[in-house]
Amino acid sequence: MMGEQLADWQQPQFAALLESDYDYTRPRRGQVRQAVVLSVREDEVIVDLGTKRDGFVPRRDLELLDDAYRTRLQSGDRVPVCVLDTSGHRGELVVSLNQGLRQQDWLRADECLESGEICEAQVTGVNRGGVIVPFGRLRGFVPNSQLESVPRGSSGDRLRQAKSGLVGQTLSLAVIEVDQRRRRLVLSERVAGRRSRRQLLEVLTEGEVRTGVVRNLVEFGAFVDLGGVDGLIHVSELDWRHVTHPSDVLSVGDEVEVYVLSVDRERERIGLSRKRLLPDPWPRVVRRLHAGQTVDGTVTKAADFGVFVDVGEGVEGLVHVSEMPGGNVSHTDLGPGSPITVRVLEVDRWRRRIALSLRHVTQAAPSPGARTASPGHWV
Repeated sequence: MMGEQLADWQQPQFAALLESDYDYTRPRRGQVRQAVVLSVREDEVIVDLGTKRDGFVPRRDLELLDDAYRTRLQSGDRVPVCVLDTSGHRGELVVSLNQGLRQQDWLRADECLESGEICEAQVTGVNRGGVIVPFGRLRGFVPNSQLESVPRGSSGDRLRQAKSGLVGQTLSLAVIEVDQRRRRLVLSERVAGRRSRRQLLEVLTEGEVRTGVVRNLVEFGAFVDLGGVDGLIHVSELDWRHVTHPSDVLSVGDEVEVYVLSVDRERERIGLSRKRLLPDPWPRVVRRLHAGQTVDGTVTKAADFGVFVDVGEGVEGLVHVSEMPGGNVSHTDLGPGSPITVRVLEVDRWRRRIALSLRHVTQAAPSPGARTASPGHWV
């Protein structure tokens, strides 16, 4: 009966039987498949590829894996494997877990290139053209021209020293070239920096509070890194007290909480304030001031129209030129930091202004509430 021809109704059943027995989707050499770990031994790992035969990861392949990964590997794990041989000596498929993982990293590199995702990697080495970083199990390369952590224009010994100093440091990078055939994976710190700045500028809003790190101090203020983009705290926004130089209140490397004053996305400029997050001394100071009172202060700034005086905790008042002996600022030796005794003419709590005088400081003061300053004395 076996030799008899199959009836028409039996042929589909026989075809299905052949398909189940002879697995037409059998793995091909070089193919990468997802597999499930069945057992882990010291010298081999057996995996299920969803086919008639199990996969066998030989010891020589396991030795290429890092110790931490090999120690974590256990039954039930899903792993990528690359088919090396479809006819192993024990009938199993010989597969490579190491190559499977590397192929998975190439696919991830392609995804990062496509999406623009920013990744982080620790510099492990340097060469003449740039620095070396790991990308999973792949070897990535960051050219000199794509390093933002190296000062522009560096060359010779200065460039070599700067790159050597990066070993062990973690860089934020963007994938800019993937060529698996040539085993070429190129990354850029500069591109990652530009993308980070754009992303932060898009979400940064005026009025919010951020934490940053002081990167540089200059005469006119402090530059603060908000996580990829720098903002400026102008010297006038560092403290309620008069600040001669930013180093009086901050140091490079300090972590500081800042208030976002302005965001210019087109020019990539961010205005910040530290002062706005500190207690305002104005209500406390003016509570003890009244017209006619004599107070000791410190000159903070001299201008053609008068002298600004700190009357306590950074609260400033103005001695108008008309309230100075001789009516001329240049005739005095009042420079920033000079101690001075002044008379309070008026405190305008609504406009936050204090009018002061140097004239008749030692004479009897007018009665409280007397208005002796003209509007022109305000600034």
